[in-house]
Amino acid sequence: MIGRDEILHYIPHQGTSCLIDSCTRRTATALRAHTMAHLRSDNPLRFGDRVDPLVGAEMAMQAAALHATLAGDGQVRRAAGYLAALRDLEFHCDRLDRSEYGELSIDVAREQMDPAGMIYGFVVRARDDEPLVSGRGIVMFRPAAAS
Repeated sequence: MIGRDEILHYIPHQGTSCLIDSCTRRTATALRAHTMAHLRSDNPLRFGDRVDPLVGAEMAMQAAALHATLAGDGQVRRAAGYLAALRDLEFHCDRLDRSEYGELSIDVAREQMDPAGMIYGFVVRARDDEPLVSGRGIVMFRPAAAS
């Protein structure tokens, strides 16, 4: 299991912007993370009294960033990346901040990775395994600056 303090070491999102609390499973191509960030009043992606289901995609892409870093044989990937696209998004709820969802699980699976970027499929589920958000995210890496 990887806890929040260690996760903060591996991904660029810090403080309340880190929406991942733990990681309980990891393989060469997949990772399962968990979070309660959707219920926190200090969630920086909370607008008014709600957390939109699109925030689930951000949670998933943070989990994908964690996986990509950990899959690099323990070496932290230093290339800056940016979310280039979200595809095949499906929302199975109107908001994420429902207490009955409990701790969310976030499953990400790497579909492709090369020097230009990576593609991860994802599903965010409520504690009863009900799917809430699913889709695919494409991250592109910025080229390293020439010396």
